[in-house]
Amino acid sequence: MSDKAGVCLELRDDVAGIDQATEILCAGGTVALPSETVYGLGADATNALAVQKIFSAKNRPTGHPLIIHVENIDSARFFSNDFNVVAETLASTFWPGPLTLLVKRSSKVIDEITGGRETVALRVPANETFQKVLHAFSQVGSGAIAAPSANKYGSVSPTTAQHVLSDMGNLIDAVLDGGNCVVGIESTIVDCTVDPPAILRQGAITLELVNSALRHTGVVATEEFTGESRAPGMKLSHYAPVATVKLFENKDALASYEEQCVLNELSFATILGHEDRELYARNLYSLLREADALQPKEILVLLPEPIDIGVAIRDRLFKAAAPH
Repeated sequence: MSDKAGVCLELRDDVAGIDQATEILCAGGTVALPSETVYGLGADATNALAVQKIFSAKNRPTGHPLIIHVENIDSARFFSNDFNVVAETLASTFWPGPLTLLVKRSSKVIDEITGGRETVALRVPANETFQKVLHAFSQVGSGAIAAPSANKYGSVSPTTAQHVLSDMGNLIDAVLDGGNCVVGIESTIVDCTVDPPAILRQGAITLELVNSALRHTGVVATEEFTGESRAPGMKLSHYAPVATVKLFENKDALASYEEQCVLNELSFATILGHEDRELYARNLYSLLREADALQPKEILVLLPEPIDIGVAIRDRLFKAAAPH
């Protein structure tokens, strides 16, 4: 726990920092941790009071489920009573990595994690710093860390320790600075409890990659982004800056709208992104935050092509542009 109320400890990515982060988790505190996707607000996933601190700090609806991060597949199986062939196949293919699996929960999972649902979301993160914390925490604690994005609910996700500090510095116990997140958008979520399995949230692990891994099982996954919010990131409005976000399929349409903004004296900021879609994803949330810091009325964004991770970028941008 932090030394003073309202003071967030800034921990270095070294042995002392890992030890301190682990101590805070064991004591029921909250630590923002770097992953390959975004920074997560971590707490002991088996401690109801600790998990409630996540919801309180984020102002997150308590019925909205959290992802449990664990060190390996064996640890994941502990929290599921039906880690089926789809889950086994995808876990062995993509873990550690930016893939979350929705499976039937075991009795070891507390209701605060699932919002009372019979399913639980599990992930083994690839980030080396997060892995070190998970390993240390598994030696002295539960080894299971609940960690939604370390930002206010519904707002732009953090991909640097500084993003976390600016959003939540007075609301959490510590942030472990592991540098910039290399993927930059949240994990793909696959529901393994339905037939056929369904991608509930787009990420770096695309539908094509999922189905390639599943090919030998004879199962073909689908996509499902609407309906009841049974996994994180399914809400229509999400990842949203303060300014209104306007989206454009091509540069000509964007340039034409910029001219209208100038004529009408409407303040705006423009995000053109990158031709390299992986680079676009890595920088997406920083670009949105930097544009929003200029306090424009509108943020104009050029959409990437809907190819590979471009599909996930578009998903985040459409949610950022939704009414909120």
